[in-house]
This record gives sequence, structure tokens and C-alpha cells, in this order.
Amino acid sequence: MNNTTRAVIATAAIGALLIPLAGCGNTTTSSGKTELTVWSWDTSINRAAKSFMKANPDITVKVSNVGQPNETYTALNNAAQAGSGLPDVTLIEYLAIPQFVHSDTLMDLSKVYDTAKLKDTFTPGTWNSVNINGGLYAMPADSGPMAYFYDKDVFDKAGISEPPATWDEFYEDAKKIRATGSYITSDSGDGGLFNAMMWAMGGHAYKLNDDKLTINITKDKGAQRFMDLWQKMRDEDLIDVHTKSWTDDWMKSLGGGSIASLISGAWMANNLLQGVPQATGKFRVALLPTIDGTPINGEYGGSGLAIAKKIPDGKLDAAKKFVEYVTTNDEGIDARVSNGSFPATTKTLNQKDFLTRTTLKNTDGSDNEFFGGQKYNEIFSQAAKDVTGKWEFLPFEPYARSIYGDSMGSFFEGKTSFRTAADNWQKALKDYAKDQGFTVQ
Repeated sequence: MNNTTRAVIATAAIGALLIPLAGCGNTTTSSGKTELTVWSWDTSINRAAKSFMKANPDITVKVSNVGQPNETYTALNNAAQAGSGLPDVTLIEYLAIPQFVHSDTLMDLSKVYDTAKLKDTFTPGTWNSVNINGGLYAMPADSGPMAYFYDKDVFDKAGISEPPATWDEFYEDAKKIRATGSYITSDSGDGGLFNAMMWAMGGHAYKLNDDKLTINITKDKGAQRFMDLWQKMRDEDLIDVHTKSWTDDWMKSLGGGSIASLISGAWMANNLLQGVPQATGKFRVALLPTIDGTPINGEYGGSGLAIAKKIPDGKLDAAKKFVEYVTTNDEGIDARVSNGSFPATTKTLNQKDFLTRTTLKNTDGSDNEFFGGQKYNEIFSQAAKDVTGKWEFLPFEPYARSIYGDSMGSFFEGKTSFRTAADNWQKALKDYAKDQGFTVQ
């Protein structure tokens, strides 16, 4: 399973757990090379680093895995507070960038890159996610435009010839699929999915202006649309609320057809191949349903490469070159895309060989027509173009997701309404924000 994408769901709060930190080290090695320390839980960064060092023999890149995203953020937080031990470059999910901007840990890259030239290099959703308060705090490395993955065999069995184009059609299809004994999808309480759906339904519940933070989940139109749909489906037993994501049972349910579809980021393609190989040839990809047929979408996952604000002066040029190579150079991008990452650059998304691809890669490098020969990247590319840039993450997003189940669990257990549960979550978020020194609106 791809570490980057799996960890999006597993992201937890930044705690006080102390993790051994890798120091920045000397600016140069004994051989006279500049040495960069890079933190990444995603092994595709290692592949890109090897490619980079071949093209730049004067720079040594040491990639360290200090843990999954939540553990990486704990380590970053510890190092920032200690005043030493930060990596020169780190992979960081878009959802966590605001937190480390607020703690003054990341460099504003608009001081070292020409942002006017870079803007059109990346998809709107990813570019928006790294631009905060007028600064550029990471370069988009991969993306997660939302898409709809469905089991064609189950849909055929239910008499459904086409995937749903709107959420109303999704609801009607759910009833037909439930009549066959399957569920159209599952959700046992995922804060990442909640925010992604809120985004995809035109929501914008969070806004930060200096230390003034707006949290408006319960009155946000996108959140209301999602909660009303999920409430109706929960009441009518049209959604599996018991099977937890990323468990063996979940994988078996997807592979066996008892869960007929999945709402996720484009990165999910390789996870399905690795997690449910028994479903090879059965699944297809479609654009996410919309409110009324008007194109709109959100992001679910994705990460960028950031440079530490306190990087030694002698390393900045090398770090800048490495980050630029991984995120904008064709060789650097291919080193990651070929390993399962989904690109964030518009050029890659429009390349013919990318758009016409019909196979995924098995772990042994062989081709696999998991999606039945479908040109799946054509769908993903359009999905990326449909993402609205009007979205902001909370400046403590990892923590917010870690406590999502504390409030929302009552809804999935059938004890309260979705709106009541969301109101409780919102209260908890506001209380936490105040404790962190924010003026909450």
C-alpha cells in the first residue's frame, strides 16, 4: 500500500512524543559535497533523490523516514521547539502546511522562486494549498483530486449502466445497489472525507486572517449538503457505517463487491491494485458526482516539499535545486509518478502518454489492466481541472481530524443526527483554537 496515501487517513494529533531527530549536519561532506537532509515517509522521494544525485554529483541527498505523517509532524514540532534538528527539506501534506506556517517553521519560498512563473505549472487546487497569507510555503509534489471508483459488476447487477453524475443519482443508485445486498459505499467516521466532501460540494468553512480564525462548519453550505445526504443514507441503511477503512475487512468488502464504490483521491488507483487484486478488471473510474451537473471538485490528500526556515545559508541553493527538480523536472516527476504518486503539474496531466495509459504497474513491474482497459488518467486529469481553489485547512488540521471520531462517532452509531455531531465537533475545535491563542469567529 502506498505510504503517502494510506497515511492521509491515519494522520493523528501532534503530541508530545519525543522522536530521535536527525540533525542538519555540516553544510559540506568530507568530499566537498553539499549534504541535504530530507524527511519523507514516501519511498518515491528516495527514487527521485537518486535520480537527482546523478544529475547533480556535487550534492548528496540523505532521505530519512522518521515515521508516517503524524510522526513526522511530531518530530518537526519537537525540532522546532528545541531550536535544532530540523531537516533541510521535508515532505508535508497540504493539510499540515498551515500549522507549520503558523509556528514559523517553514521558509517562504516566494523569496527564492519566481511565483508568477510557477503558478501555471501546478494544478489550481495544489497551488492554492501551498500559498498561504501571500507566501509560498511548499512546492506541490503530488495531488489528490477526488474521483469515484466503482465496481462495474455490482452496478451491472443492480441494473445501473452509468455511474452517477449527480448526488441525487448517487442516492437513487444506492437504493438499487442495496436491493442486491451490497452497499454503494462506506464511511465509519473519516474527518478527511468530511472535509474533502465539504470542499467538493462548494464549502469553505475555515478561514484564517492573522490570528483571527473562522470555523463555520454547521452553517457552511458544502457541509450542510454533505451532512444532509449522509443523514438520509444513514437513516435508510444505504451506507456501510461499520466497516472501518484500511482494515482487512474493508479490503475484502471492496474486493468481494459488498462495498460497491469508493470516494477518494486519484492516488487510490494503486492502493486498490495492491489491496484488492481480486477485483482486477471489475473496477472503473468516474468523475465525482456533483450537485447539479456543474463541474466542481475538491482535493483529498496530497503533499508538497518544504524547506526549513532556518536552513543554513550554505545549503539553501542545493535545497532549492532539489525541490525544484522533484516537483517540476520531468525526470524527477517521473521517478515519483512511476512509483504510484499522482502528479500535481499541469504539463504531466496533459501529456499524451499519461492520458492514454490503460494499465497500472504491479509490484514486479508488469502491467495490470485493473480498470478493464479504461484510460483512467483522462478522468483523473479532468478531476484535477475541476477542483475549486476556494478552500483553506485549519492551522491545526491534524489535531482536528484526530478528534473527529470523538464527536462524529455518535452519528455513525445512530445515536445523534449528523448536524448535532458536527456542532459538537465544531465546539471542540473552537475551544482548542482559543487555547492555542486564536481569536475565533
